[in-house]
Amino acid sequence: MIDFHCHILPGIDDGARSMEEAVELCRIAVDNNIQKSIVTPHLAHPEEVDEFIKLRDRRLDELKAELDRRNIELELFPATEVFVNDDIFYAPKLDAATINGTKYILIEFDFRGLNINRLIKYTNEFAARGYQPIIAHPERYIYMQREYDIVNHLADMGVLFQLNSASLAGWMGMEAKELSFAMAANGLASFIGTDAHSVAHRPTNLLEQSRSFPYSIPPEVYDRLTQTNAQAVLDGKDVVRDAMYPIRPKRFYR
Repeated sequence: MIDFHCHILPGIDDGARSMEEAVELCRIAVDNNIQKSIVTPHLAHPEEVDEFIKLRDRRLDELKAELDRRNIELELFPATEVFVNDDIFYAPKLDAATINGTKYILIEFDFRGLNINRLIKYTNEFAARGYQPIIAHPERYIYMQREYDIVNHLADMGVLFQLNSASLAGWMGMEAKELSFAMAANGLASFIGTDAHSVAHRPTNLLEQSRSFPYSIPPEVYDRLTQTNAQAVLDGKDVVRDAMYPIRPKRFYR
C-alpha cells in the first residue's frame, strides 16, 4: 500500500518530533503493509516556499539515510500539505511543493470558516497555475460535514480528494465517518492516507485501521484508494476517476 499523506519527517512541523520517532513511524508503516509513503509536512506560509523546501529535503535525506542504516524498506517521496488562504494569490511558483515533482498538489483549508465561493476561488487559482489540486481530509471540515453539496460541486470541477484512514475506521467521530464513507462509496474519493503525526496520535497503522473500514465498499475500491491512484500520481499520470454519484447525508454504520 501507499500512504498518501503523513507527517513523519522529524522536526519540521507538528509531526514526528525526533529522528527516533520518525524511524518508529516508518517501522509501523512497514509492519502495516505500506511500501511507499508520500511525506507531506505542513507548508503554512506558501510565500516562504523556497526556504521550507530546503528544510524538507534535508530532513527527507536524513530520514532516508537512517532507514537505510537500519534496513527498513520503506520508499519515501517528497510533497507538502499546503495551507490555503488568501495569501495563495501572492505566493510564488509552487512546483517544488507538489507531489514528487508532478502537477499534483495536496492542499488543506481552515477547518471551520470557509464558504463555497472562497473554496472555488482557491481551487481555480491552483488550476490556473497548471496544478491538479487534491483536497486533504475533506471529511474533517465542519462546513463539508454540514453541506455535502460542497463536495459534489468541487468534484464536478475536477478536484480530487484524499480521505484519512482514521475517519473511515470511525476513529475521528461519526460525522467524519459518514462523509468519508459516502465519498468512497460514491466514487468521489481518490486516495487514502494516514495523516500520521506521531506514534501515540494517529500513527501509520493503515492495515490495522483498514480492518474497521465499512465492509460494504468493495475491496477493489480500497485497492484503488490505497495503491493504484497513488501510484499514478507518483508517476505523473492522470488519475482515472470512478463513476461519481452525488452524495447525500445518510446514516449507515456498515
